[in-house]
Amino acid sequence: MKAVITTTQLFYALGQAERLTRVATLQAHKDYTKSTPEQQAQLMHDCLAQFIMGYLSTEKKPFTKESAERILSQSRDDRTKDAQEAYYKGYSKFRYHIIRPEAELPESSGRQVKVAVPKALVNSLVDEIVSAGLTKAQFDALITKVRDSVTFK
Repeated sequence: MKAVITTTQLFYALGQAERLTRVATLQAHKDYTKSTPEQQAQLMHDCLAQFIMGYLSTEKKPFTKESAERILSQSRDDRTKDAQEAYYKGYSKFRYHIIRPEAELPESSGRQVKVAVPKALVNSLVDEIVSAGLTKAQFDALITKVRDSVTFK
């Protein structure tokens, strides 16, 4: 008897699997970062070959290592659509789980920090600029000179 699950249950399980595999691949990531560039390239090649084999294998027709190696030796344009999809998905997984780019910075709240400027200072500067009758080009030059002449600690 087949178990029936809903689409949302399936995606819950996919989310769990992604989280758990990320945890499980942490040591592989640490080992990868300590490897030489040659070792890193070889590991990526071997992992992609294995991923392609697993991705393109069926119950009726296993995908061989030689076939995976042939796909890896081809350019993107020379691969079939299925082969390119397998390569891309494997590369994406390798990048996510093993390479783990440094762009993993803490998320910002998305809010911009407002900097307060004393209102009296703003009003007096605006009054000076307006009374001087500066053109836009002159105003831009003034701002540039002010920025260049002030240093902050």
